[in-house]
Amino acid sequence: MAPMRVLWLLQLGQSRRQGWPPNHAPEGMPSKISQQWKPGRAWLLLARIALANSLHFAPASTKRFRRLVNQYVVKLQMESYNMFSVIAMDRVSSVAEMEEENRDAMSTEQSSRSAKRRAKVREYVDTELVDGKEKAVCKFCKTHLSSVAGQGTTHLNRHIASYCREIPLEDRERFLATMKTKPNDGDQHVFDPAVFRGLIAKYFISAEIAFRKAEDPCWKEMINYCQPSFRIVGRQSVRGDCLLLYEEEKLILVDKIAKQKSHVSLTADLWSSNQNLGYLGVTAHFIDEEFELQKKIIAFKQVSYPHNSFAVQDGITSCLLEWELIDKIFTLTLDNASVNNRAMSEMRDALGSQMFFRGEHFHVRCGAHVLNIMVQSGLKVIPNAVGRIRDIIKVVISTPSRLQSFNAIVQTLGLKAKSGLVLDVPHRWNSTFDMLHEALKYKAALNRFAAEHFMSAPLDDDWAKVEALHGFLQEFSEATKAFSADRHPTAHLFLKMVLAIRVILLDEEWNSNELLNEIAFQKYWAQPNIVLLIAAVLDLTQKMDFIKFYLYTIGENAKVKMRELKQYMRRYYLEYEKVVRCQSVLVEVQDTSEDTFICSPSGQQLCGKRRVEFAFEQFASQNSSARTERSELDAYLEDPRVPKKVDESVNVLAWWKKNADAYPTLSLMARDFLAIPVSTVSSESAFSAAGRILGKNRTSLSPETLEALVCAKDWLIGFNDEEEGEPMTGKRMFDSEDSDDE
Repeated sequence: MAPMRVLWLLQLGQSRRQGWPPNHAPEGMPSKISQQWKPGRAWLLLARIALANSLHFAPASTKRFRRLVNQYVVKLQMESYNMFSVIAMDRVSSVAEMEEENRDAMSTEQSSRSAKRRAKVREYVDTELVDGKEKAVCKFCKTHLSSVAGQGTTHLNRHIASYCREIPLEDRERFLATMKTKPNDGDQHVFDPAVFRGLIAKYFISAEIAFRKAEDPCWKEMINYCQPSFRIVGRQSVRGDCLLLYEEEKLILVDKIAKQKSHVSLTADLWSSNQNLGYLGVTAHFIDEEFELQKKIIAFKQVSYPHNSFAVQDGITSCLLEWELIDKIFTLTLDNASVNNRAMSEMRDALGSQMFFRGEHFHVRCGAHVLNIMVQSGLKVIPNAVGRIRDIIKVVISTPSRLQSFNAIVQTLGLKAKSGLVLDVPHRWNSTFDMLHEALKYKAALNRFAAEHFMSAPLDDDWAKVEALHGFLQEFSEATKAFSADRHPTAHLFLKMVLAIRVILLDEEWNSNELLNEIAFQKYWAQPNIVLLIAAVLDLTQKMDFIKFYLYTIGENAKVKMRELKQYMRRYYLEYEKVVRCQSVLVEVQDTSEDTFICSPSGQQLCGKRRVEFAFEQFASQNSSARTERSELDAYLEDPRVPKKVDESVNVLAWWKKNADAYPTLSLMARDFLAIPVSTVSSESAFSAAGRILGKNRTSLSPETLEALVCAKDWLIGFNDEEEGEPMTGKRMFDSEDSDDE
């Protein structure tokens, strides 16, 4: 075969570290380049050049040379490593002859190479003969290290990973990534495809990613690079894995709730999606054995049309049956729509006999929606003043030129320029508060803008009403934030916040304004739910003292109300006493059975001692019936309340956890009453997540899949309070109504 002439152009700097085992360079090699070569790296160098140009060649007439070159070509095809460039090559030999030789070389390489893989650290060192002994030479710091065949490469790994000071940081990190990590228990890590698929499903749920992204080429490339042996799954498989993960976590949560000694309070709300479908979101609230408040979304189901009281009742009932919560439900918080009130009345008639305390007080009205009704009543009194300001802001933000004109006025008046003004959303009074809060800052600029654009500017009387409304809404904004909290108990704070609003609104300064004269607030604080009164009593800083103060303040018959409250508290206490007694009997039976099972001739004395103790307890309880004892409830109510400073925060749950042994019945009672949510705002996290998951390009998701994704993310990851996203269409299916239906 005629020799090949090659025109070489190597990247200087890299070529200085390449070697050549023969003493002479191949034909066509420039002397300037060949003089820089050193033994030990010639085969790899030439193979990389060939790989960079996607060709196989024979630069010399020796068959061994061609075979070794092609060996490295095959090896480097897996690495896709391009370090050098060849500008041109003049091939003299025939293509057919070269392909035949390449096939021979490939077969020889496959048969000659052993299964043993070359250590990664060898790519970072060279080999040289020093005093007749082979040494490993670091490419970066030129340190000589021992290189004895069969003695391992641990010292080389340690040098490259830690001790070499010349190696670039990027190269060191790349090398560290190739080193195998050993688990703490010493067992060899084994890749499990099933576990990996579960992690992929968890990632898709957490990141709210569309299933079609599983077929994205870049995603496949990344997975294949991380684990080439993994069989990449498509979107249908990822969807199936997400549903399977949802079912597994659901079984765990069902078992966790079933084992709780306490009851469960629910919140529910209805929203409409961009699919024009109605969805019912149900959230469970309970306090666990560690006195930690838990919040879990347990249902996100489609509600069939028409969306009346029967649809609401059927949706909630199916959720209770699915989760086996009929006998564990304590309260259900809904907004103040008449549809919801009728649904709860019908549900109590149907399932009340199976509910705890026969469901007498299980329907709780959403405090935030009650506040919303009061605010909407106030907004109806002065619609013109708010409407004029809203119209001016609409014009300001309608076009960039008008916004620029407004900012020119703002700068002239010495105010701070704005990139845009806040415009409120109908039926969301908190957005109206934000709009008015900003409009009052730019009052002069808005008046001047309206005059320059021949618009009807608000009068001084209108601005006075807006200022009064702004202060009115500010008090409600703070109360709504307190009611909407779902990370700590809020039931015991309801009366205090309502009373604070009443005191401020009936102040002479406020009462002189026509806005507050035309709103009848009395009915909103005169008849609170009895369970919220009991929750306030179970606050160690309030007890009965605050209830008396509350009733005297609102002008109710305090003696009658207090007598009624004490009667209900004792009735509830007796019910919880039965629950605690039943649980104690079960524990004793289990302990007795275990002792009987483990008793042996050597343990007869211990078993006899326990029998004596049980007999004494029964005797003592029978003889103590004649004398009256102070119950836990009496002891708690007779003990003085714990005083606290103004604005001091007291952890009520921590106190009950600390005193659970002294008040075993009352502590269980406190877990239920303090877990009552006074607002359905906690359900909005589910609708916000659903709005992000559906999006504009993902509206084909089935309701079952959407429920699985929303619930699974809440159980596995939880929802971040800072996550953005409008809750579906941004409007409830039923607006809150001023309804007196029970």
